[in-house]
Amino acid sequence: MEPGFFQHQSQKQILSPQIRQYLKLLQLPLTELVQAVDTEMAENPMLEESDKAGDEPLAAPPETEPLKEPAEKELSFDDSFEYFDKLDESFQANYRESDLSGYSREELRKKHDFQESLLTKPETLFDFLNWQIRFLNLDGIEKKIAEEIVGNIDEEGYLKATAQEIATTTGQPPEKIEKVLAKIQDLDPPGIAARDLREALLIQLRKKPGNTKLAQKIVADYLILLEKREWQQLARILCVDSGEIKEAVAVIGQLEPRPGRTFYSEDPIAVTPDATVYFDEDDETKLKIEVHDESIPELRINPYYRRLMREKATDEKTRVFLREKMQNAVNFIKALQLRKSTLCEITEEIVRVQAAFFAKGFAEMVPLRLKDVAEQLGIHESTVSRAIHGKYISTPQGTIAYKSFFTNRMETTTGDVESQRSIMEKIRSLIDKENPAKPLSDQEIVTILQQQGMVIARRTVAKYRDLLKILPSHLRRKK
Repeated sequence: MEPGFFQHQSQKQILSPQIRQYLKLLQLPLTELVQAVDTEMAENPMLEESDKAGDEPLAAPPETEPLKEPAEKELSFDDSFEYFDKLDESFQANYRESDLSGYSREELRKKHDFQESLLTKPETLFDFLNWQIRFLNLDGIEKKIAEEIVGNIDEEGYLKATAQEIATTTGQPPEKIEKVLAKIQDLDPPGIAARDLREALLIQLRKKPGNTKLAQKIVADYLILLEKREWQQLARILCVDSGEIKEAVAVIGQLEPRPGRTFYSEDPIAVTPDATVYFDEDDETKLKIEVHDESIPELRINPYYRRLMREKATDEKTRVFLREKMQNAVNFIKALQLRKSTLCEITEEIVRVQAAFFAKGFAEMVPLRLKDVAEQLGIHESTVSRAIHGKYISTPQGTIAYKSFFTNRMETTTGDVESQRSIMEKIRSLIDKENPAKPLSDQEIVTILQQQGMVIARRTVAKYRDLLKILPSHLRRKK
């Protein structure tokens, strides 16, 4: 075997520029699609927004020689010209020579720079702690230790490294690490840099005004009994009445189990649905679909540049540039139209399969796979995946993600199939109706579901319960 250059023939599929443009736009949600259209209009002078009724009449074009269609070999866009000529029948053939595509590049750049200057980066827990460290009376070595400690604190506010590990990294004894750690734990937010839940709660109780000795004793020595809500047993062990236990528990209940939570970026995010499904006012059993594209401007090819490309006086370099921009504009407009039709077809198939969901909710959701929709529409499974990525749909049951309609299937003893989401809703319903003094265990839920024909394992019930953010039975018990 020797290195060298060799030729060989092979066949492989290569996506055309038109398909690449379509797939790129297909996976964009509505808000990002609006930005993509604005960007394309700014970069391609061939694209412009169609004139709307009531707009001020545009200036008449200057006198030019009669235009002739170019030869076929010179420009192979006859079909495109004919297509866009038909689109322009409803519009005036005027154009504004001084403002062909909205803002100039310089104006767009200035506008973008101004908008960027208005954006501010939110302060992180790491930044907040480092800012407070500057006010501590630390020498050079202690400051290095403090920075190492802060660097090992996770987003929930817990220290994820031991004192010995930090000592090894900094080359300092563990005793000195503990001394600096105590100073860090005295910073805000309360409970920061704790190594477990018990320590986080104790740090907060020590800072809390009033007498918290009983609460500290419960957290320090009897946290498991606290989790199980064993108030009577706590009262017997600590030789106090149940009233004092309840007061201490109320104080503990006001503490923050995740000290770093205040720096979470969990603010509600406003989403713009790409489609809406609603019941017809005249026939309440009939569902109607509306794919939203109101915010997408109606695009057309700029008539001035089309004329310029046909003129004999236009030099070849300009003609080549316009030809390229013309093809890009045609591809972009067709990709937008194809994106809308694809999303509409997928939404129609979801409505057909999940009709019961729109009327009754998640408990009636049936199993549906990406493969099922792809085979029904005659498209590839990856195309369906791209089309639903990051998109939401407004329904009578609320605004939910497209991906929520696709769930795994589970066969029942009767031969029917249930979706994962419907089983989760059945588990939620059983727990909502349980006796608070004797909550259902996971095994008892399995037994009930098996009686309804669903064969399911206990660990699967436990997994679904965790996804629903429902506590286990011993923590749900209320005496």
